[in-house]
Amino acid sequence: MTGGRFCLVAVALIWLVGGCRLPGMDGPASRSMIQSRQLSQQGVAALERGQWDRADELLAEAVHACPSNPDARRSYADARWNRGLRNEALTELETARRLAPDNAAILVRLAEMRLAMGQAEAALESAQRALDLEPKSAAGWAVRAQIMRAARNPTQALADYHRAVSYAPEDRAIPCQIAALYLELNQPQRALATIQGLADRYSPGDEPQEVLYYQGLSYLAVARYDDAVESLAAAARDRPTAEILCRLAQAQWAAGRATEALAAAEQALAIDPRHQPSRQFLEQTQVARQTGGQQRR
Repeated sequence: MTGGRFCLVAVALIWLVGGCRLPGMDGPASRSMIQSRQLSQQGVAALERGQWDRADELLAEAVHACPSNPDARRSYADARWNRGLRNEALTELETARRLAPDNAAILVRLAEMRLAMGQAEAALESAQRALDLEPKSAAGWAVRAQIMRAARNPTQALADYHRAVSYAPEDRAIPCQIAALYLELNQPQRALATIQGLADRYSPGDEPQEVLYYQGLSYLAVARYDDAVESLAAAARDRPTAEILCRLAQAQWAAGRATEALAAAEQALAIDPRHQPSRQFLEQTQVARQTGGQQRR
């Protein structure tokens, strides 16, 4: 076979295997790629609604329609992850990375998953690769900060978080993480200043739950108990979690509102009967009440 005929056969084989678009060519997307993108959009919409099973089904079809679509595989990985299929999710994301090795967003998500699975060294490698590709990636700096935080390097974590927020000043998740880290470092005033600056961007009553939660924790840490109760109660209005209700109970107890505190802790356990901090709170408050350490009101 001549060199020219060999190349033609090779190209044809690639097309038959890939079926979506010839690698490195910018021609019109094939029918399978279009179908994959449409299914991906529907799958991502299901993800945003929290419909994990439906998202998983749609995105599996998207990957089947075009196996070489890295975006479909990345979203499919998220669907698998939300269904608790962590190893399968990581496998899909690794495939997406191989299909699109210069996609920083995929590398960032890979770093997040690896960190959550305890693969700190591999997570750092993925995060650094993402930052090499996009040095101004706020998500890249934020995930590297999480890795540094997990490695008990708070100084570097803070530096990375501040770098991240400098590239995405509108992001609300990063300041919340900065506030959380300040609380861990026993610097509650800095935590409060950070979260207050974020809360001031919103009209009263429009603050997101995460912002209200960290605002409440910061008030609690500086002994502004009534303010902590107000913020945490607001955070618990829509879709309360056991953690938020437990923190609300702590704030109410500190503010002298024992009856409300006990009710909040019981509500937390109703949501999650295995929530250990709520159980510990009820045990501690029972002892305090028996010894006259708190007045009901």
